[in-house]
Amino acid sequence: MFRSAEGFAAMRFKRLKLRNVRSYEDAEIEFPDGAVLLAGNVGSGKTTILLALEYALFGLQAGQRAASLLRNGAESAEVEVECEIEGKEILIERRLKREARTITSDYAALTINGVKNEYSTTELKTKILELLGYPSEFVKKTNMLYKYTVYTPQEHMKQIILEDAETRFSILRHIFGIDKYKLIRENASKALLRFKDESKTLQAEVKLIEQERSLQSAAESRISLLESSFLETMQKLQRAIEARKLTEKEIADLEVRIKEKEHLEQEIAKTKILIVSKQETLAALDRQETELRQSLTNIIPFKPEAYNEAVRSLHYCKAQRDNLEGEYIKTGAALQLLQQQKREIQARKDSVFSLEMCPTCLQDVPPAHKHNILNEAENKLSELGKKISEAEKIRAQVSSQRLIIREELELLERRKADLEIQQSREQFREQAHRKMEEINKQKITLKGDIELLLAHIDMLKTQILKLSSFDAAYKRKLEELKKAFIQEKGVEIKRAELNKELELLHKERTRLIISIKEKEKTRTHLNTLLEASDWIANHYLIMIDFIERQVMLKLRHEFSRLFSRWFQMIAGETFEIQLDENFTPLIVQSGVEMDYAFLSGGERTAVALAYRLALNQTINSLLSTIKTKDIIILDEPTEGFSEAQVDKIRDVLEQLKIKQLIIVSHEPKIEGFIDHTIRIRKDIGSSVIEPMQSVYQKP
Repeated sequence: MFRSAEGFAAMRFKRLKLRNVRSYEDAEIEFPDGAVLLAGNVGSGKTTILLALEYALFGLQAGQRAASLLRNGAESAEVEVECEIEGKEILIERRLKREARTITSDYAALTINGVKNEYSTTELKTKILELLGYPSEFVKKTNMLYKYTVYTPQEHMKQIILEDAETRFSILRHIFGIDKYKLIRENASKALLRFKDESKTLQAEVKLIEQERSLQSAAESRISLLESSFLETMQKLQRAIEARKLTEKEIADLEVRIKEKEHLEQEIAKTKILIVSKQETLAALDRQETELRQSLTNIIPFKPEAYNEAVRSLHYCKAQRDNLEGEYIKTGAALQLLQQQKREIQARKDSVFSLEMCPTCLQDVPPAHKHNILNEAENKLSELGKKISEAEKIRAQVSSQRLIIREELELLERRKADLEIQQSREQFREQAHRKMEEINKQKITLKGDIELLLAHIDMLKTQILKLSSFDAAYKRKLEELKKAFIQEKGVEIKRAELNKELELLHKERTRLIISIKEKEKTRTHLNTLLEASDWIANHYLIMIDFIERQVMLKLRHEFSRLFSRWFQMIAGETFEIQLDENFTPLIVQSGVEMDYAFLSGGERTAVALAYRLALNQTINSLLSTIKTKDIIILDEPTEGFSEAQVDKIRDVLEQLKIKQLIIVSHEPKIEGFIDHTIRIRKDIGSSVIEPMQSVYQKP
C-alpha cells in the first residue's frame, strides 16, 4: 500500500471537470489524497485527463494545436480544475471556442478562496506560476519544471535519455535554472565589448586635454591684451562724446535764433495769406454785388391763382393714381389665385391618371371612374383658362392707365415747382437790396484791413534782416557736429568689436575650462572602465565558470546518487549505473558498458523511471520554493516490466512519501499497491468515468 508523506500538502488536485474535451462529453473526476490509479483500456481516455490538467494549469503547450483538445463536432470545450495550494482553495477555468477557420482560447479565469478574476491566457499562466512558486523566468518558457517534477509522458522521459549529450545537457541546464550562468557570461561579454568601445571613445577624448589647456592659455593672454585696448577705447570714446555734446549745445543756441527768424518768416507768410484771403473776400463781394444787380433784372412777376390751380390738379391726379395702384394689386392677386387653382387641378388630374388603387377603400379604381374624374378636371381647367385670360386683359388695361397718370403727375410737379420758384424770387427782390447795402460796408472795412497788414509785413522784414547773420554760423556747426558723430561712431564700433571679441573669448575660455573638467572626469571614468574590464575578464568570468562547475558537479553527484538508488530499487543490482559529465546514463554489467538501445523494454523503462524520479527529487531540492513537491503523475511506469520488477514498484511507491500520486497503468498488480482506483471506459465513442474504488489495509 502506498504511504503518503505526513503533514500539510503544498499542492494537491481535488477535482477535474471536462466538457467536450477529446473523447469526453461531460465528465467529472475527484482526486483523493494518496495513490490514485487511472485504469482502463488503450484509448479509453486516461491520457486526456493528464493533458486536461496540464492545459488548465498552463494553457496550450508549444506546438500543441487547440483542435487536439476540442471534441470532434463540438463548438466549445471547457476545463475546470479545483486544487488546493498551501491552504488556498483554487479554481482554474479555461474554455476553447471554434471560430470560422480556427479554434481559440475564449475564456480564462482564476478563483482564489471564492474571489474570481478573468485573465488573458498569458496573464493566467503568470498567476499560476506565482501560486506554484515557479521562478518568474519560466513564464516565457515551456512547462519543463512541471514536466520533470509532476507529469512526464513516458516517451518524453525516454527521449531525453536518447538525445545527444549536448542537447540533453542543454535541457537539464534549462530545467535546473543553470542557464543563468550562461546568461551571466553572455551579459559580461557584452559588457566587456561595450566597455572596450566606450574606452576607445574616452581615450580619444582624453588625448585632447593638453591641446585644450594650450588653447585656454592663449585665450587668457588675448583677453588681457583686449581688456587694455578696450579701456583706452572707452577713454577715447568719452572725449569724443564730450566734444560732440559741446557742439550740440552751440547748435542749440543758434537754433533759438534761427527759429526766431523762421517764426518771423512764418508770420509774414501768414500775413500774406491773410491779405490774399481778404482780397479774395473783396473780389467775392464785388462779384456778389454784380450778380444781385443782374438777378433783379430777370425776375418774372408771381401769379397766385395759377399756383393754386396747379396744386388742385396735382391732388386730383394723385387720387387717380392711388385708385389705379389698388386696382392693379387686386387684379394681380386674383390672377395668382386663378393660376394656383389651375396648378392644383392639373396636379390632381396627373395623380388620378397614375392611380391604380383607391387610398381610402384600398380597391382598384375602374377606368370609367378615372375617365369621369379627368373630364371634370378638363372642364374646370378650361373655365379657369378663360378667367385667367380675362384677368390678364384687365390687368394690362390698368397698367396702361397707370403709365398715363404717372406722366401727367410729372408734368404737374414740374409746373408747381416753376411757380414756387417765381414766388421765391419775388421775396428775393427786397432781400437783394438790403444785401447790397451790407456788401458796400464790408468792402470799406476790408480795404482798411489790407493797408494795415501791408505795413505789418514791412516791419517784420526789417527784423528778419537783422537775424540772417546766424545762418552761416549754424551751417558751420552742423558740419562740425557731423564730423563729431562720425568720429564717435567709429570709436563706438571699435569698442563694440573689442567687447564682442572679449565676450567670445570669455565664452571660449569658459567652454575650455568646462571641457577640461569634463575630460578629467572622463579620464577618471576611463580608468574605472579599464579596471572594471580587467576585473570582469580576469576575475569575474573565472569565478562564474568556477561556481557553475561546482553547482553542476554537486547536481550531477546528487542526481547520479538518486538515479543509481532508484534504478537498483527497480532493477536490482544486476547493473551498475551512474551519470557522466553530460548527465548521460552509464550502464555497466560485469564491467562492460551497455548501450541504452540494447537494453530490454523493461530495462529501458526502469532507466527512464529512475531518471525521472531522480530528476524530480533533484529539482525539488534545488528549487525549495515550488509548491508541486507533494504530487507526482506517472504515465505507464511499468511498461515492459517483468513480474519481479512490477513487485518492486511497491517499494518505489513506499519510498516516494508524497501526498498525492496519480498513476496511469495497464498493469493489474498496481491496484494492490495503491489506495484508490478510478476506471475509465469507452461507451459509444465517449469516455465514461466509473465510481472510484478505494482499498484500505491495516497497518
